[in-house]
Amino acid sequence: MKRILTILAAIICLCSCEKPVDTSLIVGTWNECYDDPYFIMDGTVEYTFKADGTYQVYAYDALSGSEVTRTHEYTLDGNVITLNTATTDSAHSPSYTITELDGKEMSWQKVGTTYTPGSNGSDYKHFKRK
Repeated sequence: MKRILTILAAIICLCSCEKPVDTSLIVGTWNECYDDPYFIMDGTVEYTFKADGTYQVYAYDALSGSEVTRTHEYTLDGNVITLNTATTDSAHSPSYTITELDGKEMSWQKVGTTYTPGSNGSDYKHFKRK
């Protein structure tokens, strides 16, 4: 029994440690997308991150046919990305913990929140490299 408890404690310890992400991989173009059957995007959202700390976001709304492209700055602090917009309102400069980042996929979780089904697009974001 003691051996089983030791093994379980080791597994819990390994699972609870956050895996570091290589934030240098963020540079490039990423399409926001979800495999969640409870969330359907009615258009396209595309982020292009540059090494100089700027990013461009392109959004297309399929329902209205409208398109918008904006350029802003971002900052990285460890595995936390903050999207700075032109406004001084902190609600418009959200911070996300980068939970996954490799050459093909990236996931963010808004700082101070936890993932729940249906929160896609606001608290949780998932991307695939274009």
